[in-house]
Amino acid sequence: MHTKDNAQFHIVLVKAWIKKEKKFLLAQRDSTELHKPGSWSLPGGKVENEITQDIIQKTLKKEIKEEVGLEIKDNIELIYNNSFIRSDKAHVVNLTFLCNWKSSKAQPLEDTTQIKWFTLKELSNFSNAEDFLITEIKELIKFLHNK
Repeated sequence: MHTKDNAQFHIVLVKAWIKKEKKFLLAQRDSTELHKPGSWSLPGGKVENEITQDIIQKTLKKEIKEEVGLEIKDNIELIYNNSFIRSDKAHVVNLTFLCNWKSSKAQPLEDTTQIKWFTLKELSNFSNAEDFLITEIKELIKFLHNK
């Protein structure tokens, strides 16, 4: 796509730490995923090409429901953002939120093979974490400490 000002475009990714009591949810990505297959990550997904109010919040709620079957509360807080280049060379803007569990039982659904709830201590010692997840864990701990 060409624009008048030759703008560069990014995929917008929204994902969340979901808190239930004193634990946080991680999901293992399916082995067929394009980017980081099989790695542990936060549930979430890409913002689709639609025009609507509150698209970030709506996308986050939809993706969490599709990937892990959970309903989240409306109090969604941005805790971290960054950008990266995906394995297929697409540029991505990542927005990571903290959400609170509302209802339903977590289960691996679309694009995930397993899920697990972790305490902050367990996350701090997570041995199978890739660099991007280690950063996400550090940002979560920093956010909660400053709250």
